[in-house]
Amino acid sequence: MTSSSHLKFVAVELFVYDLSDGLASALSEQLLGKKIDGVWHTSVHIFGKEYWFGHGMQVGIPKQTQFGVPKQILKMGETQVDEELFQTFLDEIHPRFNVGTYNLLEHNCNNFSDECCEFLVGKKIPEHIVHLPNEVLNTPFGRAITPMLKVMENRMRNTRGQTVFAEDADAISEGRSEVLGGHAGATSSSTLPPPNTRGDDLAPLLAFGLQAFAQGLANAQPPNNNNNNTPNNNNNNNNRRPSR
Repeated sequence: MTSSSHLKFVAVELFVYDLSDGLASALSEQLLGKKIDGVWHTSVHIFGKEYWFGHGMQVGIPKQTQFGVPKQILKMGETQVDEELFQTFLDEIHPRFNVGTYNLLEHNCNNFSDECCEFLVGKKIPEHIVHLPNEVLNTPFGRAITPMLKVMENRMRNTRGQTVFAEDADAISEGRSEVLGGHAGATSSSTLPPPNTRGDDLAPLLAFGLQAFAQGLANAQPPNNNNNNTPNNNNNNNNRRPSR
């Protein structure tokens, strides 16, 4: 048995991406009534790999996934958990984090990162990241873009990267999940997918949502009351008699 004094400490980092490309920060206050700095996607960086949850549990080359460069890198701490034990942990949570269980609002990449970090370093990720969906949905704007969320969910279900588990790769290849086309496949511990460009950018979807919301506000404005004021103005003018 290996002595604990000989166990290697490994750094654990949380990569934080803004899927809105700054749009949320620029417009959230006027639309939501509160400042939201981003629409967050997170992944866990450990053992020289980047792990996230989208099309099942996925893994890629750090900072070379389709999400681009992280907006923030949070140092979560160090762990003595080795890669083999971490893989065992992923196997245990696989029934809850697989190709068919992703839900944009209730069971997403941030929930996955949260559980991984708690296992690795005993620390959860920042609450404002995990609770963001509820904050947005409890506003008029959030309710207005609800129909768009399915589209966003499909995008996240089809992120490019190799799947951690062969079962997920099999489900994808057999058409047992929503697949828009990608390169998902079983991952061995020694291989990683090639770099990807950020082709599935969600910012255009958010911009469309903003336009729809603004149009909804315009349509909800009360009718112009200028015509109602005209008779009053005429009456006032009639009451003004020229002096003699």
